[in-house]
Amino acid sequence: MIPDFTIVCGVDRKHLEQLSWTWPTWKRHKPSLLNHDMVVFCDREQVGPHEVRSVVDHPRLFALSWPPIDIDWGQPTNEKWDNPQRYKMLSGFVHVPASMVQTPYWLKIDTDVVVTGKDDWIDPAWFVGNPAIVSHKWTFTKPPDQMLKLDQWVEENKALMPVFDDHPPLNLVPLPGAERLGHKRIISRVAFFDTGFTNLCAQLASRTCGLYQLPCKSQDGFMFYVAKRLGLEIKRISLKDNVGFQHWSTSFNVYKHSRIALGESV
Repeated sequence: MIPDFTIVCGVDRKHLEQLSWTWPTWKRHKPSLLNHDMVVFCDREQVGPHEVRSVVDHPRLFALSWPPIDIDWGQPTNEKWDNPQRYKMLSGFVHVPASMVQTPYWLKIDTDVVVTGKDDWIDPAWFVGNPAIVSHKWTFTKPPDQMLKLDQWVEENKALMPVFDDHPPLNLVPLPGAERLGHKRIISRVAFFDTGFTNLCAQLASRTCGLYQLPCKSQDGFMFYVAKRLGLEIKRISLKDNVGFQHWSTSFNVYKHSRIALGESV
């Protein structure tokens, strides 16, 4: 059986524009998404909830500002992984569903995902055993020391997180000089997360790092780590062209392929 789920998206100014292109492809090719609640959190400094509602004509949409209070997300650097804006929005993908979602699972869809194909795309077998995560399979982590730093986070906060007491560190060590850590993990451009598991992740993060913060600047890296270390089931599947989800890395391609998916001229 396919459990009920809530769609969750996050937008700042750039990603609201992307969503204005991709949303019509979601409802055209996966109209059953309209039968599920949808939560969109928007950067309170850049986008208002009314702007989301002008783009997303979902009958069960709830739009809210993120974060609800002022938070220091750190200073900008030249490193992609340290970008405060990126961190702010990724943090929302843990803390917003933890507080807003009422369904057993929630579905993360990134705004740069163009949807095609048929609507009958969810396999009930994905949810056998009540996995913590159902997500597209991936083969590496960047930055390469992310998993080791999460091991360190647990070690430094053991007294606050007894849930990890009987679960040893992952100890995933990158090769010397490597720019990435090769291992089996997930990437959450399109992914289902168990809501109870998400609540646990949010509690652990806020308890040890501060309100609405994360122990690393990666939502799926953090949630993968917690699930993996606790021995929870992670279903690594293919959620690309075979079920009609296309990820594009530039705004030009997101716009272009959205038009193509709608049968419009580019």
